[in-house]
Amino acid sequence: MMSKIIVSHIKALEIYEKSQMPVLYWAEKNEVSLLEICKERWKNKQKFGLPRCIDKNGEMEMFLSNENEMLPDCHGILSPLQEKKNSILSTEIDLIFVPAAAFDIFGNRLGQGGGYYDRFLAKCTNAIKIGVCFSCQLSKNPLPVSKLDEKVDFIVTEKGVIKC
Repeated sequence: MMSKIIVSHIKALEIYEKSQMPVLYWAEKNEVSLLEICKERWKNKQKFGLPRCIDKNGEMEMFLSNENEMLPDCHGILSPLQEKKNSILSTEIDLIFVPAAAFDIFGNRLGQGGGYYDRFLAKCTNAIKIGVCFSCQLSKNPLPVSKLDEKVDFIVTEKGVIKC
């Protein structure tokens, strides 16, 4: 139920509407599901990317999503096939949605500890970065961060959108 509310907030964002190459994610565990957006974009034949973890050393790449060509990555998360023709350059991405275990209102995120997103986000210099979480995962107090941690520009919860 709360994922649907968050998805409605995302769909109402002008930056989402205007995005030419958004990157979504495939939710796991307690993350907000963006499956509704994926299904809608597949149905409407709209391009979007999804991440694929290449190896357990923390390398992640983005690939164009195709509903009929999804396989588990090295962590068992459904991801697009790793094919050169489907590869998306970080400079092509204009909007990227980012999951996390927690965010703070300053745009800092606490991930799963592998650094996959931080390393990839650092390459996405043209992209607006939007954190997605439930309000119970949002802290008013600063999270512990390191110099390698990447911030997001906005956070979307079931309560609305926060500019960081």
